[in-house]
Amino acid sequence: MNVYELKHTEIKTESTEIQRYMLNFSRLKIHGMERHERIAKAIRESGLKKQEVAKACGVANSAVTQWINGDSKSMKPENLFALAKLTGFSPKWLAIEEGPEVLDDESPLDGYELVPQLTAKAAMGNGYANDHVEVKGGLAFKREWLNRLHAPIGACSVIYAMGSSMEPTINDGEVVLINHEHQDPVDGRIYVLRRADGEVIIKRLVKQMTGWLIRSDNEDKRRYPDEPISPDGLQHVEILGRVIWRGGEL
Repeated sequence: MNVYELKHTEIKTESTEIQRYMLNFSRLKIHGMERHERIAKAIRESGLKKQEVAKACGVANSAVTQWINGDSKSMKPENLFALAKLTGFSPKWLAIEEGPEVLDDESPLDGYELVPQLTAKAAMGNGYANDHVEVKGGLAFKREWLNRLHAPIGACSVIYAMGSSMEPTINDGEVVLINHEHQDPVDGRIYVLRRADGEVIIKRLVKQMTGWLIRSDNEDKRRYPDEPISPDGLQHVEILGRVIWRGGEL
């Protein structure tokens, strides 16, 4: 399996089956059925209406129509798993037409946890102001892997990162998994922080004799300089949680 390595944090994990299912997802045509035909079959045989599918998956009605008609070039893993759970069909079969069509009691889906995906975004630069935050779907992770990281499902969420200040560790547009139980600063770890003005950022915290540095991993320090703060100053920066995984396109 592929291995994601979060640089400097020494966090390594096997890629979830989702990533394998979604590999070249939009181009697959196996055993005579295309992806949209399998999706249409699952929805049709479940007896659900498009509106019901859209609501359960957290997408617009038009997105479901595109899935069925084959107009959609891609499909997010969280939507695939939501559709599978809703219709009773196997996510593996829906994605690449492997294995049984219908989930049984020993379905691999039972080994996953759906981590809530928040609409909030965190900037890897000057900050991103989120007027409000909602839960919109989720991303599936292996329960066993979450347990190994001591990441309880109720304390985790996923959001999307923006900007280039944390490259090459975290790239623009990548999803990050946050453990909100980790709100005490630890030297060298990456955190989601909220400034006093409400802006949310993703930065590394570095301990110094005189306090802390809020550091970007990008080596261009003219654009992304270190930000020294005193121990008292850190009290004015809310630590929302620690980044424990990141994933995105290669």
